[in-house]
Amino acid sequence: MSNLNTGHTAAPPLLGRTRPTPSPAAEALLAACRKAKRAATSASVETAGMPGAPTVTALRGEVTFVVHPRSLADWREWTHTLGVADARCESTGVALVARCTYGGVRARLVGVGVPALYREMHAQRRTAAGS
Repeated sequence: MSNLNTGHTAAPPLLGRTRPTPSPAAEALLAACRKAKRAATSASVETAGMPGAPTVTALRGEVTFVVHPRSLADWREWTHTLGVADARCESTGVALVARCTYGGVRARLVGVGVPALYREMHAQRRTAAGS
């Protein structure tokens, strides 16, 4: 066998060596990763016009939406669109993370700056109540 581009001869394949059969768990993980990749690709198109400069990625069978909302209304639009309005969110201090499903795949909605927006809203309410 020769490589037409370089003229080098490739070594023949080793006889008697085969790849091991993947485990059912490995096949399931691969299928989940492929499904998440398809969901992330379709989500990138579907969410292109939404506020907060979304970044959609797929990793380890999970779709991650990272958004930078400028207001709590933007954040509510994202939670409503992805159906996580009633989900419990966790704060990292800088971002709010909500878990949900998107297209039948596990997903995370990460709102960068959302805790600060909530702190600002509560500060305004305290100031208005104190006046």
